[in-house]
Formats: sequence, C-alpha cells, structure tokens
Amino acid sequence: MRNTGWLLFLLFPVAGCAQMDTGKLHLPPGFHISIFADTEQSLRMLTFSPGGVLMATATSQGTVLALPDSRHAGRADRVVTVLSDLNGPHGIAFHNGALYIAEVSRIVRYDWDEAHLRASNPRHIADLPSSGGGHITRTLLFANGKLYASAGSSCNVCVESDPRRAAVTEMNDDGSGARIFAHGIRNAVGLAYNPKTQTVWATDNGRDWLGDDLPPDEILDLGKNGGDFGWPWCYGDRVPDTKFSKAAPAHCTNIVLPKVNLQAHSAPLGLAFYNGSMFPKYQGSLFVAFHGSWNRSVPTGYKVVRVKLKDQTQPEGVEDFITGWMPAGATKGSKPSGRPVGIVIGADGSMYISDDANGAIYRVTYTGK
Repeated sequence: MRNTGWLLFLLFPVAGCAQMDTGKLHLPPGFHISIFADTEQSLRMLTFSPGGVLMATATSQGTVLALPDSRHAGRADRVVTVLSDLNGPHGIAFHNGALYIAEVSRIVRYDWDEAHLRASNPRHIADLPSSGGGHITRTLLFANGKLYASAGSSCNVCVESDPRRAAVTEMNDDGSGARIFAHGIRNAVGLAYNPKTQTVWATDNGRDWLGDDLPPDEILDLGKNGGDFGWPWCYGDRVPDTKFSKAAPAHCTNIVLPKVNLQAHSAPLGLAFYNGSMFPKYQGSLFVAFHGSWNRSVPTGYKVVRVKLKDQTQPEGVEDFITGWMPAGATKGSKPSGRPVGIVIGADGSMYISDDANGAIYRVTYTGK
C-alpha cells in the first residue's frame, strides 16, 4: 500500500498548507523566528546531510526532501525531491556517508550524492512492523555505533503480539544483530542522543481515554541497557492502568521510571539536546516539540518547550519556549495555526522546527536584541 493519507495524516495536518504568520508566535526576549522553507508537504523529521543541507521527510506524501540554503541567507533557496512514492517515510539519518530512511515496514539504505542531492542504489536492510492497527511512524537514530529504530503500538492499550511494537530496536548499520533494546514504550516518535549520559532519550505518547490529565506523556532515558518502561501495564511512577489493575502490579515492580512526566495529551514528538553556541543561556537544555492534543476538552500542546537539565542529566523543570500556534484561552474545537514536529540544531547553533500542518520549517536564532 502506497501513499494513502495515513489516518487523515496523523490526526489532521495539512489543511491546505496555509501560510504561517510567525508574528503570532511568542519566544523569550532576544529570540527570533522566521520561515526557512515553505512547502506544500507535511514535513516531519529533520536531519542534515554530510554537507550541511537540511533534509526532511514528508510521511503523508511519501517523499524525502532536500532544502539547500546555498546563499547562507537563513532560508532555503529551493526544494529538491530526493525520493518519492515511499511507504510513509518518517525516520531519516546519515551514517558513513549513506542515507537511511525508515518507511512503515522497512529500513532502506541509499548511496548519497551530495553534489547533486541524489539518493540511489536502495538496499533493504531491515524489516519493521507493518502498519496494521495504528501508529505508523518509525524513527531512526545512530548512537554508540548502533542504529536504533522505534515503532509505536498497534492499539491504544493492549498486549502486543509483535515484540518490535511499542519498542525501540537496536541493530548494526547493515541491519544485522537486531534485538529489542527497550520495550513498554507506547509510541516513541522522537529519539535523541544525549552526549553527556551517552544514552538515547525518547519521547513517549501515553494512552487515550483516561480523561484530560491522565496518563502523563513522558521523556525517557533509555539508559545503557534499555529495559521495560511499563506500557501497557502501568504509566508514570508505576501507576497501574485501569485495564490491567489486577495483573499490573506484578508487571510494574521493576520498570524504568520516566525521566520527565509531561502534561497528558501534549503529544511530544521531536526532541533535541542543545549544545550549540548561539543560545548561550540554554547550553545543555533539551527542547521538545509538542504536536498537540486531539481528544482533550481543553486543547494543550502546540508549542516547543525547554526542559532545563542540571549537568545535562537531571531535570529541573519544563518551561515554554515557543507558543502561539494555539491561541491563549482556546476551548474545545479551537483550531491550531500550526503543529510542530521535528527539531534539529544547525552548525551555527540555530534551531530548525518542522510543522506538518503548514508544510513549513522555522528557523530560530538569538541576537539578544
């Protein structure tokens, strides 16, 4: 099955790719946000090519795009379609000069031609769970010499028959040696490497239909050895899920606790550790994109937050960094003007954020003025 619109594209985006007015967005003093790229596609995950060209996946359209800024003007000068007719491409990464793309049910490695922004010679290196049931996005990350791939659950809350679902799989760069690294993670859309702890961190989207404020969404430190993070038996600080209240305690005793509990239904997706030089007071912070709620009586999310970390390891609080995609005082039925997804940090320390509701990529800079 190819290019099928994916669940009304993952619960709503792209409604005509309306122009985004960045003047409605609010950032701390001294920060500025601008449109880096304006496309007609639902942009999701971001990365940079070996030569520094920003790349994006468009899951709904089945494409992978390159967005060069050859004039170093802070805005892409063209949109290059690198790959098309893919099956829900989402995860994207480069390793040893090769381009890796995670489609719904497989990982493919391509030879990369930086001069012409071309990908060729596709090689299927690993299978991933099929799209049946739900959560079709697959995210990739290279860390500690291994390739990590996340796959969400097939359901809202259930016991999975495929151990690769609701899990993060670890493998070699050629797909060999695959093993379940971390499980009990309902939907880890975002993966990031923390150079301080030398571990993979992930966002996790909690289950639905327990009310406006349960269960918390989470940020997880997968640690050196992975482990069990609780779903579907429990959430948060080992709270038994009501569906499994009798059996849950036996399953929850030894689970790994979340690093950070977040407001339920915020839908945390992309995350990035900040180790650039442009944002001097934000060194070591973790930035997280909240895609926003779809089944909450009062909308929440639709923003980028900063998780303050002591020594880049211990959380000291969560604070808003960019807001305004959902107006203050919004009520049920209010429509957001954008939905942030992926975050990457450029070589100069600026931040890039994809928005799958607008087909846009934003660039955030700091001047102190």
